[in-house]
Amino acid sequence: MALLDVRNLSIDIETAQGKIRIIEKVSLTIIEGSIHGLVGESGSGKSFIAKAILGLHNPNWTVTADRMFLGSTDLTKLSPSERRKIMGKQIATIFQQPRSYLNPSKKIFSQIKEVLPKKRLVDKLFNKFKKIKDQSTEKIVKDLLHKVGIQNDKTVGASYPHELSEGDCQKVMIAMAIANNPSLIIADEPTTAMEAVTQAQIFRLLYKLNQLHNTTILLLSNSFGSISNLSDYMTLIYCGQTVESGNYQQIMESPMHPYTEAMIKTILAFDGNIIHKSKLYTLPGSIPSANQLPIGCRLGPRCPRAQRVCVTYPDVLIFKGHVVRCHFPKLSD
Repeated sequence: MALLDVRNLSIDIETAQGKIRIIEKVSLTIIEGSIHGLVGESGSGKSFIAKAILGLHNPNWTVTADRMFLGSTDLTKLSPSERRKIMGKQIATIFQQPRSYLNPSKKIFSQIKEVLPKKRLVDKLFNKFKKIKDQSTEKIVKDLLHKVGIQNDKTVGASYPHELSEGDCQKVMIAMAIANNPSLIIADEPTTAMEAVTQAQIFRLLYKLNQLHNTTILLLSNSFGSISNLSDYMTLIYCGQTVESGNYQQIMESPMHPYTEAMIKTILAFDGNIIHKSKLYTLPGSIPSANQLPIGCRLGPRCPRAQRVCVTYPDVLIFKGHVVRCHFPKLSD
């Protein structure tokens, strides 16, 4: 069953040079209880998609979609106040650069306490008539910090964000995200600028949340290799256009789109077959700027299979579970 169903999402931004379509007909189907990876180079529009789902629109944005459902709720028909009631309860967000999203003037304990649901506090703290075991706010915060792998909860709770490492700040954000037991967590490049050990800890924590609590996770990343083994399903995006979607095994074993093939080739396999001082694979060219996007298929100028017809936008092709937008997909037997 699809927890989040987005069809033909487009985002137009008003600029000094005129209106630019930064996201074009993006579709996402997130299965309940799965980890879905949204992969693309920096500047491909992943954060724009996340903000559109969350309702964090700038005034100069024009967001349109044929369908944007969270379960049975039509997100496009909700008012801003109704959308805010869903945020944090049904959908939670883990931002990149977590220290910049935490309040620098408040200690961690106070910030986690603010996001705790009032009903949970009433039930846990004050409901003596139903003989519910008394549990202090400190115990609730402690349990959340322990759940995300922070053992020195007293030290972290009494600290300001600038006194913590980037990894600990990210774990605090995850603790705040899961405080309301949301159905969907959107993790926007949660390991940016972190060392490899901390990255592994964050990814292991997200995987644990998914397995133990059946939490659905939309994981945004610009590194195909880092999240490929973690994801049940994957969607690849280039310059605001989705190019291919499918489950992990399908994508890795039989990629159909040239961009997908290129991303897989960038994964290093340390099995002794890499020639010393050999060049790493890169797709020719560079990602275009937002005000110079190619017409039709935006990969066209860099695509090894490009032909004249690629100046028109390709239709959706569904083949053996793959959803691909390409005029010349690689169809396996």
